[in-house]
Amino acid sequence: MGCSADRLAINGGTPVRTRPWPAPYYGASVLGEEELALLAEVVHARAPFRSYGEGHPHMVDDFEREASAYFGTRYALATATGSGAFYCAMAGLGIGPGDEVIIPAFGWYTAFEAPVMLGATPVFVDIDRSLNLDPDDFARRITPRTKAVINIYFQGGTNDVARVLEIARRNNVKVVEDCAQACGTRYKGRPVGSLGDIGCFSLQQNKVISTGDGGFLVTNDPLAFERAGRFHDLGFLRPALLGQLGGTERAASFCGGQWRMNEFTGAVALAQLRKLDTVVLDATRRHWRRIREQISAACPDLRFRESGDVDGDAGIALALDLETPARAKWMGQAVSAEGIRIGPASACRNLLHDPLVQERRMAHPALPPFGPGCPGEHVVYSPELCPNTDAIVGSMLMIAISPLLTEADADDIARAVAKVWRQRPAELFG
Repeated sequence: MGCSADRLAINGGTPVRTRPWPAPYYGASVLGEEELALLAEVVHARAPFRSYGEGHPHMVDDFEREASAYFGTRYALATATGSGAFYCAMAGLGIGPGDEVIIPAFGWYTAFEAPVMLGATPVFVDIDRSLNLDPDDFARRITPRTKAVINIYFQGGTNDVARVLEIARRNNVKVVEDCAQACGTRYKGRPVGSLGDIGCFSLQQNKVISTGDGGFLVTNDPLAFERAGRFHDLGFLRPALLGQLGGTERAASFCGGQWRMNEFTGAVALAQLRKLDTVVLDATRRHWRRIREQISAACPDLRFRESGDVDGDAGIALALDLETPARAKWMGQAVSAEGIRIGPASACRNLLHDPLVQERRMAHPALPPFGPGCPGEHVVYSPELCPNTDAIVGSMLMIAISPLLTEADADDIARAVAKVWRQRPAELFG
């Protein structure tokens, strides 16, 4: 593919593409007969609750068993929401008042709210050019109170996970992998979620596989699993989860929430999990690699987002690193004018700009960690805490890669990017 010499559409030229794009969803875009068949089974059995009913409910149990096998972990716990999986993970690890949990500034509210819900104080760190947690800043922010770190894999890509794990192990810090946008991503041949102490996943509409809402966690730690299981079901440990533990209880019951997954959600989750590699990621990775190869050949000096493992990326978003926000803004406008849909299928942002975070708002002002006399009472959250995050995020141009794309769609993306890059203004790019 050669770089087009045509005038840019932003300057009045003919755009590369005028046809509409398929919806920028992943698992939700391939919902079909497989999900309907399992849903019909639940309806016919009249057993929508996972633990008992008129029939013999098994969808959630099957999903947990197949999730454990897929991720190579001993245990899996299905939850009603992705955020619920994180709340259960915090409870599973015994996170509580007085503890600190390190999180990257660039992420979603759950990473902040999950520690807060258990009374722990979030500590923000910068990101690097992988758009994920910067291991160097992580190491700098560890204190004697640091209990855990949440390592987010934004839009299916990884950072230097090995270094994050090494720093955490050396400092006795638990690693919670935020795989909400990275179901199926691999790092050095292993699925993310199986690398740290607990891996948390979301099944919400925008996620790699989707049930509309839902989530799950995986772990090899029996005590963390049992505690998470109890927290997700009012302190109970029902037979299916006790069965995963081989019948051995390690923790007494305690007050919990209610984050159970039902059989309808379990049926869709099971069908979606079975499509993860063969339908969703087979398509996204194929298109992602095709686009990258064409751009690399046509524009060898154009950089991509850094990655801990390029081969393991889920391929759900192409990220171009334009090095500065001004360059990224111009490139985004020019590529968009060529008919390419710009932006990731994610609403992640620098949380340090958000009033909810800055004002440390909770359901009741006396609650830990921010209430009077609590460890986080005087914590100040502002963007200056993580001075690199805004510039790095602003320097990236993101394009979502749907499994419904065709090869012609992928070629349009590559052709438009190359066309624009070839005619980038010298006064801006030097």
